[in-house]
Amino acid sequence: MKVTFLDLPNFLGRQNVERVFGCTYTLYPMPNIFSLLNAAIIRDSGIKVRYIDMANEGWKLKKFTRFINNDDSDAYVFHSVNLSVKSDIFAHSLIRREKPSVALIYTGPAPTYFTGSFLTDNNTFVVRGESDYTLRDLVLRLENRQKVFGGLNGISYLDGGNIINNPMRPLIDDLDALPFPARDLLNNNLYYNPKLDRRPFTAMQTSRNCSYRCSFCVPNSFNFARELEHKKFNANLKPPVRVRSAANVIQEFRLLKDQGYKAVSIIDDQFLWQEERTVSICRGIRELGIEWGCLARADHISDKIAEELRLAGLKYIDLGIESFNQNVLNDVCKDLDVERAYQAIDILKSRGILVKINLILGISPLQDKAVILDDIARARKIGVDAVMFSIATPFPGTVFFERAKLNRWIVNKEYRPESVQSKAIIDYPGLTHKELDSLVRKANLSFYFAPKFILKNIKRIFSPLSLYRGILALKRKFL
Repeated sequence: MKVTFLDLPNFLGRQNVERVFGCTYTLYPMPNIFSLLNAAIIRDSGIKVRYIDMANEGWKLKKFTRFINNDDSDAYVFHSVNLSVKSDIFAHSLIRREKPSVALIYTGPAPTYFTGSFLTDNNTFVVRGESDYTLRDLVLRLENRQKVFGGLNGISYLDGGNIINNPMRPLIDDLDALPFPARDLLNNNLYYNPKLDRRPFTAMQTSRNCSYRCSFCVPNSFNFARELEHKKFNANLKPPVRVRSAANVIQEFRLLKDQGYKAVSIIDDQFLWQEERTVSICRGIRELGIEWGCLARADHISDKIAEELRLAGLKYIDLGIESFNQNVLNDVCKDLDVERAYQAIDILKSRGILVKINLILGISPLQDKAVILDDIARARKIGVDAVMFSIATPFPGTVFFERAKLNRWIVNKEYRPESVQSKAIIDYPGLTHKELDSLVRKANLSFYFAPKFILKNIKRIFSPLSLYRGILALKRKFL
């Protein structure tokens, strides 16, 4: 049996969808390690696998249809997010014209939540939530030409025209038992992160989900699928955090070093869990010479941790600040003291670590235009290296979505997928979605075109490759 994983282009729009975090269109190409992990698990079972990043390779519709006509795969697997739903379903229809019986399998948050939208025939399947072993078991059943899928927990399918949602599969406790993603299937020349200077570049995940209770939060797309599935079957409770051991993470870093990688982004929702684990990882990779970055909560930053991170080669850190207004943070259950955020930024800057902060506009009805403008001004004043300004979006499955529905904040009363970096779908009393669109554009222009920012980054800007990447990212941001 031959299984092909496809990251599809956006056939219905100008920009491709970024599928790792799943909330925006692509600003820079990130390898989809979720599909690569699934591919590694299936390959370990003796199945032939292939991965094609059609989106980042620049495939167009004509090339895609020609590929489908000539390809001999027995199954195709797609990792789908909310922004990609319409295009992915369109691609489904194209495949079905030529291959009515080939297995089409969907993973990710969109099919986990909008399951029925994907199930249009008896040869289409959804692997909900944590896909690792469930996808493997489904593929093995398909290889053996089994037609009965009862007892295979974690999947959905059609039977006699009816949608069958099998029960949730128990979460994986031992993440160390999983193989490392099958990065050998990649074209490594495609990928980079503008916050990291070196290449080849890849991504890594060392933990799953976050224990905090932020009402708006959407984790990375694999973790979001895991969270949606767990909430559905467990009285809306978030799934427990699972972490890989320090030894296992160090082993993967060493493998990446042997494979020639020079830069890594850790895409955990929150990398800095237990201090002992963090210190062990840092000391275990210190001599590898790999530059890397991660995401973290500000209240997990200390002088000790920052120094360990610096010595281990950490180049940047993304901090989820969301707003500098304490009332706003309290309203969205961020459980973060604003002063602690300022302290974390100062600690990291003192170690020479690049600091990127994430600010969300319209995250709370308490965040009126004046508060947003103050957040933008503070972001410029504190001297961080980058800011991701985004618009609060009520993703189905979040507390914010339920709150927005109840208070009729959603424009036209119906959720529709939009990029969180450019288009609002909420209206507050006194703050419209059009004003939010304008404010996020103003925020980006005022920060990234400020003389202070340009002078600070002049060395990197005058590197031809960095200049090209920066212009490309800004172009995509403002489209």
